[in-house]
Amino acid sequence: MIVSYLSRSLGMLFFMACFGALMNPPPYILIGIVFFIMGLVLLPSTNKITKQTFNWEIKGGTKATVLLVGFLLVCLVVPQVNLKTTSFSINYLEHKESI
Repeated sequence: MIVSYLSRSLGMLFFMACFGALMNPPPYILIGIVFFIMGLVLLPSTNKITKQTFNWEIKGGTKATVLLVGFLLVCLVVPQVNLKTTSFSINYLEHKESI
């Protein structure tokens, strides 16, 4: 019972993250799709639907694998930010000396 509530709430969080990511530029659309798949796998109703239509169950190991692969894909797709902190500190010191 508690696992069902936890699974449902995590699934809904992934759906909210999906819709939030879909409102951003193109690299985030893939992240939104990955979050949608992760949320869909976690919902208990998805397990009932697959059992009725395809006659198989999504077990815990499969769910964990989908979540792990999803998190790895999100980490690979998110644009990396490179900041040169030295340029900021040099510009600050030059600006301070000129005053």
